[in-house]
Amino acid sequence: MLRTLIGTDLWIEQTESQAFNLDTILLASFAKIPYRTKQILDIGTGVGGLMLYLSQKTNAKITGIEIQANRYEQALKNIQINHLETQLSCVLSDVRALKYKDVDYIITNPPFFKVDEDSHLSMTKEDLIARHEINLTLEELIKTSASFLKNGGYIALIHRPDRFEEIARLMEKYDMVMKRIRFVHPYSHKKANHILVEAMKKGKPGLIIEPPMILYHDKHIMTKELIDLYGGKKDVTIST
Repeated sequence: MLRTLIGTDLWIEQTESQAFNLDTILLASFAKIPYRTKQILDIGTGVGGLMLYLSQKTNAKITGIEIQANRYEQALKNIQINHLETQLSCVLSDVRALKYKDVDYIITNPPFFKVDEDSHLSMTKEDLIARHEINLTLEELIKTSASFLKNGGYIALIHRPDRFEEIARLMEKYDMVMKRIRFVHPYSHKKANHILVEAMKKGKPGLIIEPPMILYHDKHIMTKELIDLYGGKKDVTIST
């Protein structure tokens, strides 16, 4: 299925099982790419939606890393559809097998669930890998990212608030200093269901807790901030 990339003039092709969700848009919006950034890695790029969004924010070279062959192949196709071959590329690999050094910025929308958590036998293998830490645990992700980044380089990720304590502990363990966090709430009276985190390798202390993002005023009634993320559209249907 070929469709416009929500909020942009770009195009994305994907199957129903490969479709990116609101997480991708939230993370792309949260990311602040420093002006002098030359190299960005998108770990677990899927079909490349996050890379496409970032191409609208920076001229840096962006490399997607994907372990699933069908998603990797679709990401390559999406790069070609949008004629972004000079800026975007993709690697088919387990990220733990790669050796990068002095990367400026890493962005990632990792699997949210541990292997023994919220597991559904009815899921396809593709969905299980995308949603559960089958091939890459949270600690492996942060450890590997820290080894790739230059001192002063950044990582930005989206995750579940109930794993924030674990994220904070692992960031400290691997010499990553959290610089910004933002909680995302479905409604103003509901608890957060996403957290956005930015950290710097060997950074100086100084954490900014950004104002919470509220997605909906009421059922099907989006806040202005969410409408703006969707490029002014109020009738967007996307998984949250």
